[in-house]
Amino acid sequence: MMKKLVFLLVFYFVTGFIFAQKVMLVEKIGTSRKYFYHTGDYLKLRVSKPDTLLRGKLWSVSDSMISVAGFLPIDVRLGDIGSVYKQFYFPKKFSGYMVIGSLGIFTIIGFNHLINNEQVFTSDMFIISGSMLGAGLISFSLTEKRCKTSRRWKIKVLEIAL
Repeated sequence: MMKKLVFLLVFYFVTGFIFAQKVMLVEKIGTSRKYFYHTGDYLKLRVSKPDTLLRGKLWSVSDSMISVAGFLPIDVRLGDIGSVYKQFYFPKKFSGYMVIGSLGIFTIIGFNHLINNEQVFTSDMFIISGSMLGAGLISFSLTEKRCKTSRRWKIKVLEIAL
């Protein structure tokens, strides 16, 4: 019985270290804001040394470097990262739907005016579709947040056992 228990404990710890996954953590010091990036997540960051904006999937995470794959994987040291852009998907989808909806309403109201032999461009047409377009453009500006790595935002690499 004791041999089985020791064997199971050894097997558990060995497999835990073998299947451990590294995760990049961007956190704001002094608050509870934390953003986790796993391999395969979309990432947008600005590298400070050659002043380059990188977009792509997080290819790999090591202790002091990450690889971002746009077309080819590019290795970036953690100390060279100037800022990380956190993407928010709901405002991005909402803004797209609002812009498409404003174009659709504009087209439907214009077509309705043409069918009824009325003036094609009226003020209600511009008010309704313009307000939807404005809401889409405002929400588009809320789709990402810049986390500038300085004294407040820090980048860490965590090793999480599965």
